[in-house]
Amino acid sequence: MNVKSIFIVWAHHSRRAETLATELNGQVSFQYEARLKGGWLTPLRYLVQGWKTWHLLEREQPEVVLVQSPPIFAPLVVTLWCELRGTTRPTKHRSSFAIDCHPSTFYCRDWRWALPLLRFLTRPANLTLSSNMEAQNILQRWKVRGFFLADGVPSLAPPTGTIGSEGEARVAVISTFADVEPIAEVFAAARLLPQVTFYLTGDQKRASAKLLAQKPENVILTGFLRGGTYTALLKNVHGMVILTNQPKDLSCAAYEAVAMAKPAVVSDGPENKRWFTQGFVYVNNTPEAIAAGINKMLNEQVTLIPEVIAMGLELTARRRPTFEEFAALLLESLRQAKGKEKTFYLKGKADHGKNP
Repeated sequence: MNVKSIFIVWAHHSRRAETLATELNGQVSFQYEARLKGGWLTPLRYLVQGWKTWHLLEREQPEVVLVQSPPIFAPLVVTLWCELRGTTRPTKHRSSFAIDCHPSTFYCRDWRWALPLLRFLTRPANLTLSSNMEAQNILQRWKVRGFFLADGVPSLAPPTGTIGSEGEARVAVISTFADVEPIAEVFAAARLLPQVTFYLTGDQKRASAKLLAQKPENVILTGFLRGGTYTALLKNVHGMVILTNQPKDLSCAAYEAVAMAKPAVVSDGPENKRWFTQGFVYVNNTPEAIAAGINKMLNEQVTLIPEVIAMGLELTARRRPTFEEFAALLLESLRQAKGKEKTFYLKGKADHGKNP
């Protein structure tokens, strides 16, 4: 896209944002004050991130802004900036913006209170993106300019290092230690598979001491990995394990598995099955089922790896027309914003994103 765009994320990482920003020839800005995390510091963190986001937008003056939700305060700041710019600047300097709704926007109990405010913010937004069909249905009921756009297969950094290369059979368990992840069940499955080395990602500081006390010896805690170190882990293991107790989740890690041509053991949920049709092993989140799925994945590498490669080509081909339509809508909304009258040609196309 040949206009200046920026993707605002109030978190320390978002694979979807990185991929979309790259596809739009834009930049991604992670605004996250880790030192202000937790308890009474959280409101201060949001204030600081809000001030830095406003300052960034004033300095960069992007023509298109994308912003991830949650937290709800990120799209709130972006909406205020874009609306203020639209009323105080000449039309040729106006911006369009889109809200990208992470599934936790709708399903995480910490952010359900913010849904009325989000619904209000989607009115001035030029587009509101969703990444799963249940969320798209919610946007349809709100009668806003919603657009379904699945994640793209990402381009990962070149691998650096040997992490993930110890052990005869090796799997990477992709985790953030979120409440919806069955980590205790993974530990129990690891005890059933002493011959397999489990590399568990994510910041273990988020886990309770009681949970970590259950960790068997064949589980290695890697901490949160970035860039080439993370890519090296995915390259050096034989497969990935991506589990959640939220059946409506569609993990970015699954797309990373496709990017690395790695088979994966994945929770048996409808959103996963909608997109990942081959090369993955689906399991219930019980220790016995997880262990059986990992055994199957390790024993059927010759069959599963070509399936993952073929699936990656299919996913890319299926998504390309929708992404091109999304980019065209952003450009058209920008042209409308810069016109003498701000009329939304998108009206009547509120649910233009296609079902898969």
